[in-house]
Amino acid sequence: LQQRIVGGLDTCSVEALARLDEYYVSRLCDQPVAVAVVVRMAQLDMGFKAATRHHLSLAVRLEEAVRRELPQAFIWSLPRPARDYLERLKLARLRKDAPWTLGEASPLEIFRKGAMHPPYASTS
Repeated sequence: LQQRIVGGLDTCSVEALARLDEYYVSRLCDQPVAVAVVVRMAQLDMGFKAATRHHLSLAVRLEEAVRRELPQAFIWSLPRPARDYLERLKLARLRKDAPWTLGEASPLEIFRKGAMHPPYASTS
């Protein structure tokens, strides 16, 4: 299966690439295959182009799995454009999950806007 994936990456559509499970890529694939998948996603700018924006959440899930499951050496072994792509995905994830870490808004500002409830708030 890995040989088929690598052999078809050059002609692979974004939709087919998006269907690759992040667990499979980060845990079951050999490292050269995982590198090839991430590099191809970066080449296609998957999730950031207007035509592929609907795949951003899948790309972010893969980025998170790569950072969680693979050693830091894996990321440093990637070509610079692929590392930059993973960094952009990480920023997209942080912008959604924890915008205050990027200095865009504090947790208090987000709470005041009604987008977040404090952990001690009563739900009744």
